[in-house]
Amino acid sequence: MDTEQVVIKYHTAWTSGDMQAARLYLTDDLDFQGSIDTFCKADDFIVVLTIFQKMLRRVNLIQSLFSESGAALLYDCDTMSPAGVLRTAEFFTVTDSKIKAIRLVFDATELRKLMG
Repeated sequence: MDTEQVVIKYHTAWTSGDMQAARLYLTDDLDFQGSIDTFCKADDFIVVLTIFQKMLRRVNLIQSLFSESGAALLYDCDTMSPAGVLRTAEFFTVTDSKIKAIRLVFDATELRKLMG
């Protein structure tokens, strides 16, 4: 699979709540850095992503860009929390048809308030 296929299939899986499918597209030693958390294991990341996904009404993909080994997605996460809609930029590094690294950027101010 090329980078675009991997990233779109991953994005479609997690946003629809199919975390088992989403996990298939991640390397075991995923390097995740986000606005709130960092992870170095895909299984740890999937646990938190599952919790977040359950807060969502929908995800609206706005823009996507792809290269041979990287991708960027811009999307809105419409949450059922007081945080409302979170505009999110996600950057991927893909090697051997798996996502090796994710950099996730969004304004986490309202979510941090909810977390206490």
